[in-house]
Amino acid sequence: MESDGVRRADGSATAHAERLGRVYGPVTWDVYEQLDRSLGPRGPEWLVERAAGWLRAGDAVLDAGCRDGAQLIRLVGERDVTGYGIDPVELHVRQAREAVEAAGLEERISVERLGMEELAGSERRFDLIWCREVVPQLEDLAGALAGAASVLKADGRMVVFTQTATELLTAGEADMMSRHLGNVIANLDEATLETAFAGAGLVVDEKDVIGTEWREYGEERTQPVSRALLRLARLRRTREAMVAEHGADVYQHVEANLHWEVYQFLGKLRPTVYVLKRGDRS
Repeated sequence: MESDGVRRADGSATAHAERLGRVYGPVTWDVYEQLDRSLGPRGPEWLVERAAGWLRAGDAVLDAGCRDGAQLIRLVGERDVTGYGIDPVELHVRQAREAVEAAGLEERISVERLGMEELAGSERRFDLIWCREVVPQLEDLAGALAGAASVLKADGRMVVFTQTATELLTAGEADMMSRHLGNVIANLDEATLETAFAGAGLVVDEKDVIGTEWREYGEERTQPVSRALLRLARLRRTREAMVAEHGADVYQHVEANLHWEVYQFLGKLRPTVYVLKRGDRS
């Protein structure tokens, strides 16, 4: 018979006390010590360097969803190749063109306001298509991938870095990602995405699940996830003032955006790299 919930009448520990002794004992602190040691994660530069390794003199690179052009400039700048950036957002196109001019690469890189689905019918052909953090926001996933596949050379590669949802992402969290970030939730489903690749005539040559690696890499250096959490706390504490000053739509967008990298860190979103080739190479 137990006397106080910690010790029995005979002085022996209860099952609850034994569990406490186990989980708060030296083994647990050993685990924390192990977790304080870096696992040597890869960073985003790994993918840029890997893609650049496939390029040869005279090759042509397409950055599908180029945003400010920084990655396209990196891929083209130190190599004897040409680049073409497309993005449907006018601000991104303007920023990319300014960056290309500042880098002195106007003769080798051109940028246009264009969606991936609009590539179909183009006479251009590319040895490498770079597509990073674009897939979740594609309204017409099948059309966009078909457009990309149509301009990929028979022996070319398409590198896609994207996110897929895991079982840890709740329905409410997925809804927030959709309504306030413009993501198409179906595009975060791994099976749906890989089926879309196949439907566009693209085969998965390599698949590398990055998981939390890049976020670990960043956190060990500049703590971006910690900053996102701090911003999120401040945002929520000043919600009323923020909404009054900037509007509920902007508040909700920022709130969702601050969750994006945190969800990767927590394993709710799974960053993944796909290297695709055309299935009709024969």
